[in-house]
Amino acid sequence: MATDAIAYDKSDLRKIISAFKAMDDEAVAQAKGVSGALADYLQGKIKSKAGSLSSSKVASRIADGSRVSKSSKVGEIGFGYVAQKFSGGANTQTLWGGSEFGSNRFKQFPVWSGREGRGSRGWFIYPTLRAEQPYIINEWENAFSQIAKEW
Repeated sequence: MATDAIAYDKSDLRKIISAFKAMDDEAVAQAKGVSGALADYLQGKIKSKAGSLSSSKVASRIADGSRVSKSSKVGEIGFGYVAQKFSGGANTQTLWGGSEFGSNRFKQFPVWSGREGRGSRGWFIYPTLRAEQPYIINEWENAFSQIAKEW
């Protein structure tokens, strides 16, 4: 587990958004491509982690149904949709939280994952995000600085 969280504060994020606004369409398209590729990479890691769990049927279904936003400049992955139904009538939108964080109250979910910082640890999405965060941020910053140099 990574002990040092890498985070951007709000002023850093505002600077990044303003940099996107100053770029021309070709640079924005390149940024979307790089961000989408990193999100695809992360999605694959999450799917792999979900498949290795003891509750892998539900977790894999949630991870396999995730979607990478192709229009996002910063790379976004979405989980849990109403259209992804289970045989009992539930959908991934209502089940992803229980599958990810667990529950000591509802037995259909894995045991609660425990605390991590100010929230829950998670079983497959958040641990993967924490583990891959340094790599993702480094790759994104390198690609963004390369794009900014060109434009």
